[in-house]
Amino acid sequence: MKKLWVVVVLVCFVVTALSLSTVYAQDKKVFTFNGQSRMPSGNVFFESLVRACKRAEAASGGRLVFKVHPAGAIYAATKELDGVHRGVLDFADTCYMYYRDRWPAAPIFTAKPGGMSPMEALAWVIEGGGHELILEMLKGYNVKIINGAGQMAPPEIFLTTNKLLNTVADLKGLRIRSAGDGAAILNRLGAACTLLPVGEVFEAMHRGVIDAYEVASPAVNWTMGLQEAGKYIYLSPVRHPYEWNPFFFNKKKWEELPEDLKNIIEAAWREEAYFYYARAIMADIDALEKFRKAGIQVLPLPKEIEDAFLKEADAYYAEQAKQDPFTAKVLESYNKFKETFRSIWPRP
Repeated sequence: MKKLWVVVVLVCFVVTALSLSTVYAQDKKVFTFNGQSRMPSGNVFFESLVRACKRAEAASGGRLVFKVHPAGAIYAATKELDGVHRGVLDFADTCYMYYRDRWPAAPIFTAKPGGMSPMEALAWVIEGGGHELILEMLKGYNVKIINGAGQMAPPEIFLTTNKLLNTVADLKGLRIRSAGDGAAILNRLGAACTLLPVGEVFEAMHRGVIDAYEVASPAVNWTMGLQEAGKYIYLSPVRHPYEWNPFFFNKKKWEELPEDLKNIIEAAWREEAYFYYARAIMADIDALEKFRKAGIQVLPLPKEIEDAFLKEADAYYAEQAKQDPFTAKVLESYNKFKETFRSIWPRP
């Protein structure tokens, strides 16, 4: 009887040990993901995605491995959303305005000309209804958008040009690399805008394919070596008062992750939104001084052009709201949040 009891105890011990080892093995499973940035390596946006991924890897204790590739390395640059949807990429960062051709409202989620400040816009995305509208827009796509995970950037350079801008007439016929609603509004003012991958801007300026461009903030432009592509930098927040760029996952890959790793990625990637914004402000200040020392004239955008741009932006969005019900819905949410916030805390 005693021998039988000993055997029973030993069997229970072995079963328990095997069960625990199986759980432990599952806990130690390594998940490896291949992703792509919309920017070239060395660019501050590329480094931001790398930093967010490394933060998640460290917190996972080695259970997460992210391989970040530069724009175009695996999937066509500016089409990262499609790459993730199709499973060619496991994760990516992108810019919503790249997809204006399929969703007229998409650029509003990146930045609205004449819109809110960076932190106001981020609050709208996270808590003010913006995230839910993004999910509605992307319904049917095999992507997991993590609310608040991405890069919030300060205002962009309005334009970098090879000619002085004094009046609205100076925009007539100007060939500009631009994207999103800002490009549409510049076109209405007489410019000729086209979308090029950011990696092609330098050569396009040198070959005379374009006369001017907007890419991003001063720090981004500096890291791309664009101090040799243009004579004048015009600063104004009216075209791009901020820039919100999301980090996102292939939905099928995301669902394979255990809950603790999902939580780690969400926390690590959300943190980057604020970290990037603070770092970008300081980097922009430094970059503008570098541009000046490189012989580039850094100038305020003439008020005539600024006022004309804002007036045309209002007309443009009024038309867009009439043409597309979803755009009208997004604009209503965005404008209501802005008006409510500023009725409580008016801007000086």
